[in-house]
Amino acid sequence: MTDTSTTDETDDSAGGGREAELVAQDDGLSARQEFQMRFALAQALGENIPGDEDYYEVFSWDKNPTVEDFFALALRNPYAYAVTFLPPSTTWRDPPQIDDRDEPPEGTDQTQFESDVQELVDDHQLWHYAKRADKLAGIGKFGVLVLEFDDVDDPDGFSSPVEAGAELTGLRPFSRASVTDVAVGGPGSGRWGDPVEYTLDLSDENEYETVIQHQGDETVDVHWQRVIHIPSDELLDDELRGIPRQKPVYNNLVDIEKTLGAAGQLVYRAAAWGIHINISEDFNLEDDGDELREHLQRWQHGLENVLRTHGADDVKSLGGEDIDPQPVIDPNIEAVSAQTGLPQSVLKGNETGERATTQDLKEWYGKIAERRNEFVEPQIVRATIDRLQDIGTIAEPRGEGYEVDWQPLAEMSESDQAEIRKTRAEVLETWLQVAPGVLTPKQQLEFIEDGDLPSELEDADLPELDEADPEVAAQFESAFGSAEADD
Repeated sequence: MTDTSTTDETDDSAGGGREAELVAQDDGLSARQEFQMRFALAQALGENIPGDEDYYEVFSWDKNPTVEDFFALALRNPYAYAVTFLPPSTTWRDPPQIDDRDEPPEGTDQTQFESDVQELVDDHQLWHYAKRADKLAGIGKFGVLVLEFDDVDDPDGFSSPVEAGAELTGLRPFSRASVTDVAVGGPGSGRWGDPVEYTLDLSDENEYETVIQHQGDETVDVHWQRVIHIPSDELLDDELRGIPRQKPVYNNLVDIEKTLGAAGQLVYRAAAWGIHINISEDFNLEDDGDELREHLQRWQHGLENVLRTHGADDVKSLGGEDIDPQPVIDPNIEAVSAQTGLPQSVLKGNETGERATTQDLKEWYGKIAERRNEFVEPQIVRATIDRLQDIGTIAEPRGEGYEVDWQPLAEMSESDQAEIRKTRAEVLETWLQVAPGVLTPKQQLEFIEDGDLPSELEDADLPELDEADPEVAAQFESAFGSAEADD
């Protein structure tokens, strides 16, 4: 018997939002116990200052921001946008290449597996939707990529398993905000701790000014076989829920938002300067100054270009002070950079007219390469391809599995390439001293330029050396020094 359960308890959305949790009833803690533990941790934030102060309240930091809060900030704050969307954007800048580990049949360029995958990429923009799903997954704890097949033609059919051999007809990415509930398998279900059914909220789609065939269906239940579950990058205590990308730096992002807003308001007020008019004691304002007040208002709003100051001893401009938000913003950007790995020069864009340094880009690209291999490949690329194989939508590879290859994120500079060629030439010189005549001049040049060795030499054993040969001994002494000198 399949044992599943769902819950509407919340943690990230305490006080609002739609942040349903994934909990199996017999999988350790109950839903309510887990919620209470997480809620207690959230409530304890900010209570390490002596006295009654809670610095989360003092600094107006939200202890438990919702997925809607993350989404809204990502769309409005440039630094939140970078934290949320720049890692997946850089990751998917060049899509992966999927290669069968076996050679294609004679007379063909691709195996059937490679051809099927390429057809999905060309006809259904597979990696385009995977990139969008990756972006949306980081807004909350996870996102989903829904696979549409030709075995159903109405929303009710999405709750059933996929028919074997069904053809893929489309893909739809959703953020955590659109997932209202998830049923998780219990012991004996074959999917203990894994999702068995998702409930998606389609109300946003129904708000579009388009004709929807099933108008009024605001939610739809979707079988797990039709969903690729994509957690946010950082997984901790389970395999389904990650940490929203903004959450570790949310306070810093909010402080940047408040600082920029306050600076803008102060600049506006300073620009809209006023005037101070000191009326002479001997001057009689017959109407208590109403006429002068009206005149000044008209002058200030540009309705009159002459300022009449009859009866005034002096007129002073009330100017404002210059506002510099950088002393507040810069430490927050440093904190965001330290936590996320995004270089400050990348976060700020062109800084003092210069682009991100080569070293910054190397470190950033190294982090993205790790993200590709450790997260995107297993959680998105292989999860999608393996699911389509299991259903029978695409053929099995001819070889023992398949390879996922990514293009390098950056081309090497000319100086880097020259340094590599120099190193290859030094290796080649040492090698030829030990085994002269192994490579022809042409092969030596190809090795220096491309690092390529003839296929017959890649696995070949080097010839044995006669250590008693005086020429060999002289070469070793020239390359490594005299053993007697070391003693």
